[in-house]
Amino acid sequence: MQELVKEVTTEGNWPLQGQVFLSLFDRYIPFAVEDEASIEYVIQCAEYMNSWSEETIESLCQACIRYCNDFREMIGEDTIEFSSPREVLELVHPTSLIVPNPDFPEPVAHLELNCDWEEEHGMEWIVRGAKVLYVGGFNGQSPWESFVPKKSWNYA
Repeated sequence: MQELVKEVTTEGNWPLQGQVFLSLFDRYIPFAVEDEASIEYVIQCAEYMNSWSEETIESLCQACIRYCNDFREMIGEDTIEFSSPREVLELVHPTSLIVPNPDFPEPVAHLELNCDWEEEHGMEWIVRGAKVLYVGGFNGQSPWESFVPKKSWNYA
């Protein structure tokens, strides 16, 4: 069984940082606590991400496809036809889990990712509860704000 969180330290630029296992990508990614979240909250967020339903993963993948193809159209490139929604994950590379202050008791997933189609700004995912709230260019959104569905910059 994979160790969920490892290499936890208070040394560095963040109050708490380390590595967290993300089963969707079958690898460890760095995590950083913004201000005051505890290691228990980090673990809660990691467990939450690793228990996403197929419906949540499908929603994430569909949003990534919309973002990918919209961006490619915007720069004059052909869109990509994916054989399955999960195929888009081959073009997505998570770089960090940003652990916010636990303003509410529920865990949240706030991820920074690189993507093959938008190398300059990358991508940001925010998932809370059973809902994908934000997928789009990385803007440093707060995972606790309310998100307006289908804004032109939010592909969720």
